[in-house]
Amino acid sequence: MREVEFNEKKLLQMRVTDGGAMFLGSYVLKLFLQVAVVIVLAVTDVPSTFSATMAYVCIVTACNELAFLLTPLAYGKIKGYDTVRNMGFGGRFDPWSLLLALPLTVALICMGGPLAQGFTALVQLIGYDISSATSVTPTNAGELIAALIVVAALPAAAEEYLFRGNIARALSSKGYVFAVFVSAALFALMHGSPLQLVHQFFLGVACAILFFATRSLWPPIVLHFVNNAIAIVLAYLEYTGAVSAVMEPWQYAVMCIVGAAASAGLLAAVIFSSRVHADKTDPEAQASDAKGLGQTLKTLYETPDMREFAQEELRALDSELASAKNEQAAQVILDDRRERARKDKLKDRRALIYSFGFTIVIWIVNFVMNVVGAV
Repeated sequence: MREVEFNEKKLLQMRVTDGGAMFLGSYVLKLFLQVAVVIVLAVTDVPSTFSATMAYVCIVTACNELAFLLTPLAYGKIKGYDTVRNMGFGGRFDPWSLLLALPLTVALICMGGPLAQGFTALVQLIGYDISSATSVTPTNAGELIAALIVVAALPAAAEEYLFRGNIARALSSKGYVFAVFVSAALFALMHGSPLQLVHQFFLGVACAILFFATRSLWPPIVLHFVNNAIAIVLAYLEYTGAVSAVMEPWQYAVMCIVGAAASAGLLAAVIFSSRVHADKTDPEAQASDAKGLGQTLKTLYETPDMREFAQEELRALDSELASAKNEQAAQVILDDRRERARKDKLKDRRALIYSFGFTIVIWIVNFVMNVVGAV
């Protein structure tokens, strides 16, 4: 492939390796900034009770999101990728998809909330102390506004930019269903807490489907923000005594079932709406003819430039083969392509192993330390 000719499209060349590198880089930078905050607080006169305040939560959250924003930008600068282009900020998506993101958020909370609580109860039986989890409960109107900005809006933008705009997009080189679920798993594990494992996984799945189906980062950002905002507002209302979260087990079960059905239906509606919109704006995509989730997301997400880029790669290979003087030379070209593909596959596999391995180790260490400290 003539890389120089397509240098302006290098974003289209991102692979699983690139997604893994950005994930690990952002995770390590996040941990580094967290340690830096702890050190600064330790060497200053800030009282130890400061770590239990909303100000501390906002500072740590801002540091985390800074890592998620800076890492893809720095990686793109180093590798020559444009990590901002083709995210759909120009409003090319179907506006109905943006509206469907609002009820989808409620449906996901109804489904994921009871499942998350059930998982939390399970880890408590093992000895996990949930009281040590960082609280994001506002106690007054000022803290509520600060939380909505720093803990709801900022993560929605930064995390969607990293996990959907870059990681999921890089993982899509192995297939769109693969990208949806693997990016969601990394997103859930990144939070580092059993309390934020189950619901965040389903949220990540929905956000990735929204991103690929609408070809825009705005719908998943809205979904992510509303999800965070609802959690913060409910925590505030529960703190003030305005609402009570106590429900019977059967009510949780019904809420979960209804939420799951509604989530599936709303995601299907988003895909259908995006198909209709794509047929009007990009008839060559033939979105209505796509079968299966993976092929549908591929058809909806890939732009004419991306399709042309893939076709040009095939044409470049055909040109190389045609220029071969004999069958032996053609076989050498094919063997070279296969060897490069094998090496790329091995790199991709290692990137996934390192990404999941490092994150799971950190997750287990935090879990064990919590259980041991609670004894």
